[in-house]
Amino acid sequence: MDMDGDWPLPRPTTFFKANRRPAGSSLGKTSSIASTFSSLATPVVAEAVQRARELSTTCDVEGFHQLRVAFRRLRALYWAYSPYLGEEATAQATEEFKRLAAVAGGTRDWDIAGELLQAAQESGASVELLAAAAREKRAQAVVHSQTMIRCDDVEAFLNDALHRAQSALQLHCNDLPIRAFARERVRLAQRTLQKRSRRAGRRGEAAHEEALHDVRKAGKKLRYLLEFFQPVIKGGYERTIKELTSVQNTLGRFNDIAASETLIRTTTFYEVPPEVVQESLRWLQEQKGRRMRAASRRVRDIAR
Repeated sequence: MDMDGDWPLPRPTTFFKANRRPAGSSLGKTSSIASTFSSLATPVVAEAVQRARELSTTCDVEGFHQLRVAFRRLRALYWAYSPYLGEEATAQATEEFKRLAAVAGGTRDWDIAGELLQAAQESGASVELLAAAAREKRAQAVVHSQTMIRCDDVEAFLNDALHRAQSALQLHCNDLPIRAFARERVRLAQRTLQKRSRRAGRRGEAAHEEALHDVRKAGKKLRYLLEFFQPVIKGGYERTIKELTSVQNTLGRFNDIAASETLIRTTTFYEVPPEVVQESLRWLQEQKGRRMRAASRRVRDIAR
């Protein structure tokens, strides 16, 4: 989607500060739906702007990852408030969050692939030429990310998106209390995770990889919502968050292998012999099978 066509970007108005209280710290059970959105979104937006600013001059591995996480958290938050933001506005904003996360993630994807190729070398696989090529691809991805994620444009877009959302929420739900709404959105996210987990358990091997990916996305959304809304919904969700984090780590290790395999399989390496690429793919497939089995066991646990 060309967001510049539908959503003109104003010049940045800097009202974000990097050092803010954690998201949700000012929430209370008597807060309104509209006011909590601002309390939750502003710190995440501030972090995204700060990360984008830092990455315009550096190529920090963790910085790209955290920028991608910030955009994912914003997608989850917009999903939560979508009943009052409206379908079209939610879709426009979340599509741009998704695009920006993908651009930021390009560097991180090559970092992960490089780490896996290093592990393959240490296990005896002859993939040194491919590992060197992956480092070059990573350098190219940094340039692409820095070109596509311009701090001023990101800040302008996020300023405008936040302003539009706040205006819509003040119009439709300014006086509605947050607690029941938050509980309902968390409940729907929990239901989605349960459904996807059960579906993944029934899938054949050919479709199982995509099903596990769907579980991972649903688990992330639920964890982000619990982190956002925990101050108002109560209920002792700390254990659930820890459990989801553990499951996400297992699913993430599988996803790293699957994504790296796809990345290497779909990339042209002009200076690398085909047999070296194939050796790396065989190693990745072997590791992927192990990690898929571990991920499947964790998914079956949460599907019960």
